[in-house]
Amino acid sequence: MIEPSPFDAGTAYVAVQRHKMDDFAPYIFKTSDFGKTWTTLTNGIPGGTYVHSVREDKKRKGLLYAGTESGVYFSLNDGVDWQSLQTNLPVCPVYDLYVHNDDLIAATHGRSFWILDDLSPLQSYKPEIASDEVHLYSPRPANRTMFGSGFGGGAGSGGAVGQNPPAGAVIYYSLRTAIKKPEAKKAGNQAPGDSGEPREAGASEAKAPPLALEILDSKGQVVRKYPAKPPATEEAPGDDEGFGRERERPLPSEAGLNRYVWDLRYEGSSRVPHSPLWAGNTDGPIAIPGTYQVRLTVQGKSYSAPLEIKSDPRITATQQDLEKQFDLLLKIRDRLTQTHDTINQIRDIRGQITALNKRLEGQPQAKAVAEAGKQLDKKMTEVEEVLVQTKAKSNQDVLNYPIRLNNYLAALGGVVASADGAPTQASYDVYEMLNKQLDEQLGKWKQILATDVPAYNDVVHKQDVPAIILAKPGEAAAGATE
Repeated sequence: MIEPSPFDAGTAYVAVQRHKMDDFAPYIFKTSDFGKTWTTLTNGIPGGTYVHSVREDKKRKGLLYAGTESGVYFSLNDGVDWQSLQTNLPVCPVYDLYVHNDDLIAATHGRSFWILDDLSPLQSYKPEIASDEVHLYSPRPANRTMFGSGFGGGAGSGGAVGQNPPAGAVIYYSLRTAIKKPEAKKAGNQAPGDSGEPREAGASEAKAPPLALEILDSKGQVVRKYPAKPPATEEAPGDDEGFGRERERPLPSEAGLNRYVWDLRYEGSSRVPHSPLWAGNTDGPIAIPGTYQVRLTVQGKSYSAPLEIKSDPRITATQQDLEKQFDLLLKIRDRLTQTHDTINQIRDIRGQITALNKRLEGQPQAKAVAEAGKQLDKKMTEVEEVLVQTKAKSNQDVLNYPIRLNNYLAALGGVVASADGAPTQASYDVYEMLNKQLDEQLGKWKQILATDVPAYNDVVHKQDVPAIILAKPGEAAAGATE
């Protein structure tokens, strides 16, 4: 097989095989003078591994790929030295290779076609990178193309179903030494407020992680951050979508090359634990085509690289159409966040009232405090039941009970995001209608916070509730074993 160099008319590479003559040695030759002289280039390819094909990268001169009887090899120095590029490719003959759109396509014997997605780390690699403590590679442009996953998240489970490349921006970075992962919380340790007790000020604040990844827009504003800020309330898988939501993958922190995929989405809205949604979710909107920036922070030191998002070449929507869609989705996300934050506040206050009532059982202050809490809870419930369907606890409950404002907003977001294009006038009209209804309820909640919550606190204060209440004999031991 002959491979003419795309960079120099007088340069070509030739792969020769003689295995049918019982000669299984690898043979790769190079000429730089139109074939007058040839140089052997096989250092690093084991003896007995004969070569079927050789290709040169279309972007980096001297970056070569070789398909052999047992797999794929590559060279960063024009064939002077070769290294294995097997990764997860099974050991098999590779009859031909082809570089297309910065991907390496391998035609194997018996293993079908394999594709190594994104050659940009190899194309930009330099020997000095190996001595860097941290190196952030410039990501290749990302296409704003989302691969369908099928109803319920499954794209098919048959053995013949292939695997698509990652949907989003693929970000590579290398670490000279691995970063130790933080220890997981021990079972039984609860975050402040999990049991309904008041949280301590600053308890939810966590120190900066040793490894963080941020995506910034063209104005320098952070639109997505990994690891994400931990939720203020406990969440469970599938809390907010009818078919569950994939948990965020942790940032890889192994020594050597690491890869992470940004799904092109902005931060999502806040969520309400154990409150399912139907026909919508809390995901953030997909970023529009344009220029962005990747910022990697390791042990307090930051590294940046540019990132470009290109539009899906198959769609006809204009940039202005996508901007209109994005702007409306961002407004829906922010309003849904306000809705969910209010619901979580209501439930947090209710949890504190319940905890205090439990502490005061059998105490002289119990009746007055409980009555004040009952009046406050009644007003909070009136707002809560407009914002969220309180009877829906499982995914199918939303089929039995009418959805409320938060689900209307989420479902509207699902409609607006269902296709690449400008929102319809009907979508704008529905948004304005929901916006007014939400403002009315948030106004009521603001009034409750301004008058009813302070009134409840005054009752508790006047009852002179003790900070410590001694348990009755036998109750303390029973509570310690629970």
